[in-house]
Amino acid sequence: MEQNDLKELLACLPKERTLYPYCQDYYAVQLLQIAAEKHLSIQAIKGSSFSRLLNKPSITSLLSSCGNGSISSELLSSYWQDPGTTFLLTTGIWGSKSDRYAQTSRPGINLVLRLNFNHQHDQIFRQSIHPVGDGVFNNWGHPVLQRGDRSYYRETLAWSRLDIDLQLGEVLIEEIQSDWVRDVSWLDKWRQCCATDEHPMHCYSFNTTAAKAGRYLNFVQPLLKQWSQAMLAATIDFIHRELGVKRIWFHSWEVGNYLKRIKGSYAPPRSLYTSLPKQFCFELTDQLPDLLSDKLTSKRLRRGKISPRFYKLEL
Repeated sequence: MEQNDLKELLACLPKERTLYPYCQDYYAVQLLQIAAEKHLSIQAIKGSSFSRLLNKPSITSLLSSCGNGSISSELLSSYWQDPGTTFLLTTGIWGSKSDRYAQTSRPGINLVLRLNFNHQHDQIFRQSIHPVGDGVFNNWGHPVLQRGDRSYYRETLAWSRLDIDLQLGEVLIEEIQSDWVRDVSWLDKWRQCCATDEHPMHCYSFNTTAAKAGRYLNFVQPLLKQWSQAMLAATIDFIHRELGVKRIWFHSWEVGNYLKRIKGSYAPPRSLYTSLPKQFCFELTDQLPDLLSDKLTSKRLRRGKISPRFYKLEL
């Protein structure tokens, strides 16, 4: 996407604080709400790409009350499994037309959608970990929220990068990533090596003890499993509600790494580009997104002897 086009798009987005509540597996309800806009019965959804969602136990129990076999967004919106966690969504810009190290599939700019923690988390984080500064569990070379980007600061759990073409009506999800999950997993391994609760855990960015680190880890433990699900759910919701785009593409692991020039130990976890999109009803295709149908991309794929393999979701 061109930088001026993205800046114009960002200027049109809501300016107020955007909260996103999420609990485990709520993505299924969210996707069924979208499916119910054009599939008015459970039987119709069974014949669509969203059919796998109907097999989830939580959804089965919900739909058991639909005696007439019809389904609606209103019915689904009244369903909530548990209070869940409320996140703060923020947006940003990533890349440039000349930056070949920005890990974009084509020259241009990506929209960044960030899933930021809430005030409760950041308060417990400061009390338990005693960070020296911001972003202790984030890499400032990545598109995380920085102090001064908005009127108040929150730590970043994860982000997604989106290549958007509104004329074609397509969005390519370039990546879903979290520095926080990696670094908190490292913190947990360190804590397990501590002999006592009073054992000091000091480094250049924080100053805590094994007991305090343990309390923080217990508080955030569910997020270590839910983060990718919550991030992709928030991304699809943003694309649907704010952009109004119906066709979403998602990289396969091999093709994504090749086009974004990611090699060796820098490659992301394979599951993020295999099991995660399938869980969200993306279908693996041999198609190339229209926004990547330029001669340069096709030439690169031929040169690398890479077959186009992308996940596609039609909303």
